[in-house]
Amino acid sequence: MFKRKKTRQHGGFRKETWQLTLLALPAAVWFCLFNYLPMFGIAFAFKNFRARPGEGLFKNLFINSPWVGLGNFSFLIRSSDMPGIMFNTLFYNVIFLIAGIVIPVFLAILLSEVHGRMFSGVVQMVLLLPYFLSWVIVGYCLYGFLATGEGQINHVLRMFGAQAVQWYQSPQYWRGILIGIGIWKSMGYSMIIYMCAITAIDRSLYESAALDGAGFLDRVISITIPQLKTTITTIFILNIGSILTSDFGLFYQVPLDSNSLQPVTQTLDVYVYKALMQQANFNYSAAASFLQSTVGCILLVVSNLIVNRLNREDN
Repeated sequence: MFKRKKTRQHGGFRKETWQLTLLALPAAVWFCLFNYLPMFGIAFAFKNFRARPGEGLFKNLFINSPWVGLGNFSFLIRSSDMPGIMFNTLFYNVIFLIAGIVIPVFLAILLSEVHGRMFSGVVQMVLLLPYFLSWVIVGYCLYGFLATGEGQINHVLRMFGAQAVQWYQSPQYWRGILIGIGIWKSMGYSMIIYMCAITAIDRSLYESAALDGAGFLDRVISITIPQLKTTITTIFILNIGSILTSDFGLFYQVPLDSNSLQPVTQTLDVYVYKALMQQANFNYSAAASFLQSTVGCILLVVSNLIVNRLNREDN
């Protein structure tokens, strides 16, 4: 009988895995410096910040600034702008949540049926390229199409005898524009995730279904979608946790911060940025950001519990 070799431990870690611990150290340091250390700023949400010249941030925040409890949150909720801001944030995120699953899954299923590797690779590259473009580039490219004077769309409208549209002063068009651009930029990356999950499905399932006379749609409904259930559920849970967090670049940079478009582009992230950078209002921006994180954490935990319970009932 061979005796099991005892693993020596030091400081709570096995010596055999110290290389993995060392490999994870830079990421751990990064999270501590940029995610956990700044959390002391949560105090801004419960204080009336008063900065005195010549005194440090910690003294101004924790000594010179009085506690106001939930006063900042109360003012934030009672603000006349908050209903519109919350509606925009939830409206766009719900659409992105649904479309961000349906469209990439649809594209991934279609591309998985394409047998030409070169054609499939070109399509994937074209769909994935927008994901790597910054919102600054996207915003100014869009401006080239929508500019009042020399914009390409207005140029086409004039060719057909129509009047030019003042796009950056017409908020009625921008909900559709922002939704379309947001989906266009992110769908390629999500599609790649679902394609990887599809390639992991046992091909013998499709072969058996084909022998039984199942068509393309039957195979998708009976095999592909159920096999993608875990991936779709994971992405859904992660996205539902950020239901109050919008893509700042999409709603600030793409419309070029036009005041005329504020009724349809003002989301909670844009409000936090403007309150912080333009009004230097640390209290309300911190309260709004803390509200985002709290609601997102609650939704993430609740949705995870609901999905786990549903999975147990199915099994």
